[in-house]
Amino acid sequence: MRSAWIPLLLLTVALTLAAGCGGGSEADPASPSATGPALETGEPAPPDLAAGELLVVDLNILHGLLDEDLDAQPYDRIDERLAIIGEALAELQPQIIFLQEVVPAGDESYTGVRAPLLSALGDEYQAVFGAINGDAIDTGALGQMTLTRLPILSSENHYVGGVRAVHRVTVETDAGPIDLYNVHLEGTEDDAQLAITEIENVLAFIDSTRTAGAPAILAGDFNAQPDDPMIGALLEAGFTDALAAAGDATCDGPGGPGCTSSTKPLGDNGESLSSRRIDYIFFQPGAGRPLAARTAALFLNEPVDLGGGRLLWASDHIGVQAVLTLE
Repeated sequence: MRSAWIPLLLLTVALTLAAGCGGGSEADPASPSATGPALETGEPAPPDLAAGELLVVDLNILHGLLDEDLDAQPYDRIDERLAIIGEALAELQPQIIFLQEVVPAGDESYTGVRAPLLSALGDEYQAVFGAINGDAIDTGALGQMTLTRLPILSSENHYVGGVRAVHRVTVETDAGPIDLYNVHLEGTEDDAQLAITEIENVLAFIDSTRTAGAPAILAGDFNAQPDDPMIGALLEAGFTDALAAAGDATCDGPGGPGCTSSTKPLGDNGESLSSRRIDYIFFQPGAGRPLAARTAALFLNEPVDLGGGRLLWASDHIGVQAVLTLE
């Protein structure tokens, strides 16, 4: 979700100071507050993957520390929403997961994301966190997290402007290495020139860190719709939009099959109010190493029935999932 720079900056400073002062520890992943009750997410069964295929998921999870949904305080019901997200991801078992608006470590009042999701996913997975201010990997308090069950070769975080960053995680596959890039950008809503600067910085970072000959996947919350210049710049650079290529990317009104933002109010709302498409999975082949999208669809695009007539959306964003084929 789009957040103004100043609140995000103040939030980052406050979280960093709290972490530095030892104000709390990450919640026990085995505790009910961390994992929540067993839920029926309604998600489809994992797709059958052929050799060389990767299941990729992207989702902005809404950290909730700013209480964006006034009907879902405190922290926009982060514990219950993490339980929904964790169960859905555990059912799909994607090789690659991109998350935005992540607070990795919590305290006595707020459940951090890293422990409960790794607990839900299992020991195969590792998590890499990149803070929004470009701090070194796995430092900082708010940003993007990439989770994978592929071997990690290297990673780094890079500042792109404002309070925004992109991080790279290079993983090994049976077909060789592939570079993963996770972003949450300010986008074009207020400042079109800043948006172009952001995407130019992202593309420059990709060019400077790309493994020779390797394919790349770039995913996240771009805060830009398909006809925005920053999305055009990505397409001109040779990236393919997975949902547009292999799914239904139509977003011409609330609840459209390609709309990803915003589903608020989070609770007791059975109808998708999403009317913008701002979350994407992009991919680009490597030199002599093709990469294509076989299927793509939305992820967690319905509210979950918690029982007793209670509904809850996993986030104010709807996620995207794609099966990519490495040849």
